[in-house]
Amino acid sequence: MAETGDSLDFMARYNGWVVSRSLVVTPSTNPKDIALFLISIREDVDKRAFQILGIDIKAIDAYSEKITSKLPKGSYKELVGIYKALGSPEVEEIVNRASGAREELKPFAKAYILRSALEKMGLDHYIRSSSKPFSGKAVWKQGSGLQSDGIVFMAKYGDWVSVKKMSITKDTKPEEVAAHLSSIRMATDRKAAQILGIDTDVLEAYATNFMGTMRKSAANLEKITNALGEAEAMKEIESSCKGDKELGNAAKTYLFSVMLSNLKLDLEVSPETLMSMFPGLKIPKPKGNFGGKKKKKAQ
Repeated sequence: MAETGDSLDFMARYNGWVVSRSLVVTPSTNPKDIALFLISIREDVDKRAFQILGIDIKAIDAYSEKITSKLPKGSYKELVGIYKALGSPEVEEIVNRASGAREELKPFAKAYILRSALEKMGLDHYIRSSSKPFSGKAVWKQGSGLQSDGIVFMAKYGDWVSVKKMSITKDTKPEEVAAHLSSIRMATDRKAAQILGIDTDVLEAYATNFMGTMRKSAANLEKITNALGEAEAMKEIESSCKGDKELGNAAKTYLFSVMLSNLKLDLEVSPETLMSMFPGLKIPKPKGNFGGKKKKKAQ
């Protein structure tokens, strides 16, 4: 089968972490396989960003296992109680331990507590490779990888082009590496949902209209978790799937992630928090084009 000229590549070499994978797109390539490739990268980089910063994620995972052990599985509403407890002495103790008592790392430790708790409760805040639309079977090839330290993500699929390259030297700071990984994560999230067949514009418009000027608070977090099960949201989720019922859970997960982002509630290492906690940090703009003249959200 002839190639289309489209391909996706991800390579990383840093502190013992070595990965290289490539997917060449042909006319017979299933779009779900392309989405799965992007999600596999996302799953490679998101937790690693916390670890590279210096967050002890094992300590937090053990703590979240304890606090969620008696909570019902599959209920987004339980996240509200965990969020309310973030300022408690018990949480402050685990945050202090997991961050090595470094003030600049404490927001990231708190973000990881929320995401870890969600995982322990069997909930998703991003579309996973284990989601229903996928077989979970890798369809890409392993490459030879980078010869020196660096992280490279390159994608061309149709009119979407995203290029993110970083060379790493002895002078490169961990927060710079984490910022680069964060930018890759953000590029893959929205595109993977779109390639799956989810109309992200429908869900983003609903989230914007529903939330208005909501600010980060326990009360507003409760509003969005309640909304996920209401008829209006379910109607928009169904609409975004374009008749493909298999995409329902993935679309709901995407909507939840958009709402969390609009609320400025971090469950990830975000560029905004990085720049806030590391004032001298500069995050380069991505290279490439994003699909022609029509304005699209930056990848």
